[in-house]
Amino acid sequence: MKPASVEEVQDAVTRHARLLPHGRATKPPLGSAPEEVVRLDMTGFSTITEYEPDEFTFTAGSGASLREIEKTLSENCQYLPFEPPLIDEGASLGGTVAAGLSGSGRLRFGGVRDFVIGARFVDGTGKLVHGGGKVVKNAAGFDLPKLMVGGMGRLGVLIDLTFKVFPAPRAWRSIRVSCRDFADALGVMTTLAGKPLDPEAMDIEPPATLMVRVAGDDASIDKHAERVGKTADRPYEILPPEDDRSHWESGRNFKWVPDGHLLIKVALTPARLAGLEQALLPADPPRRYAVAGNLAWIAWPADRPAEDLDLAGLGGMVVRGPLPSDASPRLGARQHGAAAFAKCIKTALDPQNRFPPLI
Repeated sequence: MKPASVEEVQDAVTRHARLLPHGRATKPPLGSAPEEVVRLDMTGFSTITEYEPDEFTFTAGSGASLREIEKTLSENCQYLPFEPPLIDEGASLGGTVAAGLSGSGRLRFGGVRDFVIGARFVDGTGKLVHGGGKVVKNAAGFDLPKLMVGGMGRLGVLIDLTFKVFPAPRAWRSIRVSCRDFADALGVMTTLAGKPLDPEAMDIEPPATLMVRVAGDDASIDKHAERVGKTADRPYEILPPEDDRSHWESGRNFKWVPDGHLLIKVALTPARLAGLEQALLPADPPRRYAVAGNLAWIAWPADRPAEDLDLAGLGGMVVRGPLPSDASPRLGARQHGAAAFAKCIKTALDPQNRFPPLI
């Protein structure tokens, strides 16, 4: 079904026993369901309904294209600093929120959760729920929009969302640091993270490359980049602006992932990064460590059982790739406390279990 109005969404929710909303289907494994469901195509809600550049906020339908949103923001020298992934693949605003995905730019200003300030959604009873507001400084009631982040469409059908935005920097520079080995790259990353250098992004590309991006004014950006390189105290090069942009665009769209591979997201902390790398070394899959060691992206051959992937006791989520429809996108360990809390929220918002169980 492809509803075109709130009333049509409400009608679909109340008439069908099992249903699951989706956006532009750029992350198919996250839309898997253990049973037959009616699928709600939300791309009919694709308009930017409000945009106040002076207030640094916009409201758009859940099916709105992130590429179109970024284009509109750029016309007013504004942007979404958390760098939402898969933008070239057509990712939607609601799908990004439902999947809880952020890119390397999350390092300095926070992830998608930190930029959602309002939402309207239809819950499992067919009720239209308003959460948050349309101004940045809003403290009215329980912060329901944050619950939608990572909800996978299992808590309600997102209608539209309000985001805050930031002024775009005038210039960016990226520094490619060549380290001796992975342990050395991890050490240099830790050193830079502890210095007042304000990096926008900091990723490790195994085996031993550290990528750092900084932003600022045209007059100071080159000196800023040189300071980062000298502080790293390793061989480095500053990428020209055209290479800088293409490198990070390629990364946020996962151009480094080979065909026929699953893309797996693993949340972690820098303290567990070395252990994960050690566990992955025998299989040596393509991988990237983003957000200063707080996020891992792993490419895994689809013809090998995903259960064979050793995540060193961490939990993973298959985001893209040819995952069998009856397979769970969840891999590895689970946080039982978080799962119990999420179950309580689902019971409150979907008492009749119209949406599939939480993944």
